[in-house]
Amino acid sequence: MFWSKDNIVDRLSKIPRTLEDISIEIFEGVPPSKDFLYKTSLSEHCTDASNGYSNPQTNISLEHAGTEKELMHPYMDDSLSNEFAIHSSQHHYILPYEISGYEIKKEYRIFQPEELKAKFPVAYNKLLEGKKKYGSVRQEIESAECYRLENESLLKYIKTPKIIITNHYRLHASYDAVGSHVFAEGVGVVLGDATIYHYITAVLNSAIARALPEIWHREKMQKNHQLNAKMMRRFPIEFPKKEITETLISTITRYLIYLNRQKHEAKAYSISDYQNLIDFYKRISDLLILDTYITDDLDPRLLEVLAENITASGDELEYSNDMSLLIGLRAIKQSILNSEDFRKCRFNNEFTNILATLKNNGVW
Repeated sequence: MFWSKDNIVDRLSKIPRTLEDISIEIFEGVPPSKDFLYKTSLSEHCTDASNGYSNPQTNISLEHAGTEKELMHPYMDDSLSNEFAIHSSQHHYILPYEISGYEIKKEYRIFQPEELKAKFPVAYNKLLEGKKKYGSVRQEIESAECYRLENESLLKYIKTPKIIITNHYRLHASYDAVGSHVFAEGVGVVLGDATIYHYITAVLNSAIARALPEIWHREKMQKNHQLNAKMMRRFPIEFPKKEITETLISTITRYLIYLNRQKHEAKAYSISDYQNLIDFYKRISDLLILDTYITDDLDPRLLEVLAENITASGDELEYSNDMSLLIGLRAIKQSILNSEDFRKCRFNNEFTNILATLKNNGVW
């Protein structure tokens, strides 16, 4: 058949399994414009670090900020590009909560004013300063409601692995393996099966994901461009019929996390080299995901060539700073391109039509 954009969106919208079905919870981040977040810079080169209570700007010494690390969590700003790898800003948020437990879902409680004053005097004084800026004449904080978060869902999953999704021109999904990040204007996803995080991260970053705004629009779920948990719950999830395909996509995701992290930290002259590898592996991942979702008809020789070359070594490959991995990923790319079977692989007319349709509609 001839696949139009409407055909593709219709096919995706009829997939019965959704992100909600495989998730423990999908929740929104903490909007700093609405909730109290105590923001401090941790730059090694700064003598002072800034913090904000809504819009007001004040200062806190770095030395003092470091004495209350229990309340500090790395912050992921939605203004940064966060595809695959998390790029933390130079700021942490200080949250006046105690978070405990070792299970997926954590217990938490807010520190009451007297307890906060005794255990975390710097945080208490800064909260009090913020309160006074809004015209209060009180010398003490009378209630924890003054600094309680409006939406506390995020706190249940601090230090729990999650996918963090932000919305720029399209979805950007990052895998937070440690789970300590506080994030603004985004959506967090805690999956029921820890083994599928890499695969789902790849799907959320794929060309397939770019068709989701059409589904949201058709189902009247999107009133503005702001991403929310309800919209992401509707994301259709399809798993490959062949285990090797899922393994390949998950392994490539590990490559892409590593490459995106290194690119973000690299000197300017190195970026093009990283980007070339990112584009190559992302293209392969997209092809495998597109086949999983729509066609299930890739040339078997392609899977064979990929399986022979794409392997993961080391438990922390994606979070490594070992530059020899870059050399290894270059070699894998070259081995795939040089393979005689790879050069013989062909896409059938239907697959080619789908690729062309996506490309012509600005999706591919």
